[in-house]
Amino acid sequence: MYDSAILLGILVSLFFTELTGLSAGLVVPGYLVLCLHAPWRIVYTLLIAFVATLLCKLLSYVFILYGRRRFAMLLILTIALNFLVRSVEISPYNLNIIGFVVPGIIAREFDRQGFLKTFVSLAITCAFLAAILMLFGYPVFGG
Repeated sequence: MYDSAILLGILVSLFFTELTGLSAGLVVPGYLVLCLHAPWRIVYTLLIAFVATLLCKLLSYVFILYGRRRFAMLLILTIALNFLVRSVEISPYNLNIIGFVVPGIIAREFDRQGFLKTFVSLAITCAFLAAILMLFGYPVFGG
C-alpha cells in the first residue's frame, strides 16, 4: 500500500501542478495521506514547516540563502526544530514529524508560494489522493 500511495501521490501532484501551476511537493501528498489516521502528526509537521519558513526568512537577512542553500537551511531547520521540541517534551503526545525530508519540502513550498496557496494545494491533492485510494479499497483512515 505504501508504494502505491507514494506513486499515486506523485502522479496526482504532477497532474495538479500542471493543471494549476501550484505545487504541493512531489512526494508530500502521498506521505500525508499515509498519516491521515494520525492527524496530529500532520498538524505538527505543518507547524514545524511553518516555523522553519519564518526562521529561514529571518536568517536570510544575515546569510545569503538562495537556491540549494536555502532548501538545505529549511531541511536543517525542520530537523532541528523537531529535535528541540521533542527534547523539551512540551507535549503529552508522542509528536514526531512525518519523515525528515517532508517538512523541509513543505517549508520550501511555503517559502516559494506562500502559506495559503501551499496549504490549499496540499489539501486538494491529499483529498483527491485519499479518495482514489479509498476507491481501490485502501484503509486510508486506519483500520
